[in-house]
Amino acid sequence: MELEPDPAAAYTDELLALVGGLQRPAADAFVRRVFEGGAAHGARTALANVAAAENEKDAQIRRLGERLVALGEDPLAVARLLRGA
Repeated sequence: MELEPDPAAAYTDELLALVGGLQRPAADAFVRRVFEGGAAHGARTALANVAAAENEKDAQIRRLGERLVALGEDPLAVARLLRGA
């Protein structure tokens, strides 16, 4: 199995070409910090998206329960149904 090339290496090379006098270890460290920050931001964004989807799902279920009660269903039966009991 062949390993994929390190994506940070290409960006480090590009940064070195753009900034004269910059040492490779410093450029590499900078690029890796940017990658790590991007990964952390992406993870936080994904978690926020999951939480928002869960909140929306809960709101839809609550509205469904309210509609069932408004249509004359027993509130206790609706509550049990929505809880999954």
